[in-house]
Amino acid sequence: MDELELLKKDWKRREGSLPKLSYDEIYKMILKKSSSIVKWIFIVSILEFVLWTSLDLILRFLGVYDPTEGTYLEVFTYISYFFSYGILFYFMVKFYLNYKRIKVTDSAKELMHNIIKTRKTVKHYVFINLSFLAIFSFISVFLVYYSDSVDPAAEELPLPVLIITSIILISIFIGLIALLYRVVYGVLTRRLKRNYEELESLDE
Repeated sequence: MDELELLKKDWKRREGSLPKLSYDEIYKMILKKSSSIVKWIFIVSILEFVLWTSLDLILRFLGVYDPTEGTYLEVFTYISYFFSYGILFYFMVKFYLNYKRIKVTDSAKELMHNIIKTRKTVKHYVFINLSFLAIFSFISVFLVYYSDSVDPAAEELPLPVLIITSIILISIFIGLIALLYRVVYGVLTRRLKRNYEELESLDE
């Protein structure tokens, strides 16, 4: 008898002495883990809101926005912040509702549906937020370039050079934000995916 067979026999012998969890006990464990993960998604979205708001206040305190006062750049900035905070508030509410929904889920099938829904909400949030940042950044570059407050030396910069430079710098910026989202939200959604797979195997 080879070593593998001996290991199998030993495992089967020890398996009988291990505590066996019922379907309901396993489901409750997965429900608790999923609820905790979705709560953390909501908490992270709040922390992100605090971070962006703090950064905006710091920039204003340092006078970074002073040259735009009384210009169309100031109007554009306020409009952009309105949409930006609107996106954050909307998804914060969605994350909270997902948490409340999962917390009171009473069946494995419903929990699987809510996990899928939560993961989709996170994906939509990341896509919409990154798209808005990219569009906002490009428009800001051109508004600053054509504004009266721009440095005269910058006005001599050829438009194609401006476009290429903007694409590179904004792509790097968006890439770093996307990497941050992947690390933070990606870890949480992957854990939800594992819970979903555990529920699938539970129903087999």
